Amino acid sequence: MASVRDNLLYRLRKKGVVVITKARTVDIPHGSDPWERIEVVRLCKEFGFAVQFILS
Repeated sequence: MASVRDNLLYRLRKKGVVVITKARTVDIPHGSDPWERIEVVRLCKEFGFAVQFILS
């Protein structure tokens, strides 16, 4: 399962999304819909990651 998680993280980071693995958070800019990316949905459901919105 680690290779599946690593693949999801790689694909998200390639798209410019910041993912902090130690804190298990996905940082997404405020105003965008995080659930439109399937990688975010899978990380939250299968691996217990949380979504944080970044205010800038």
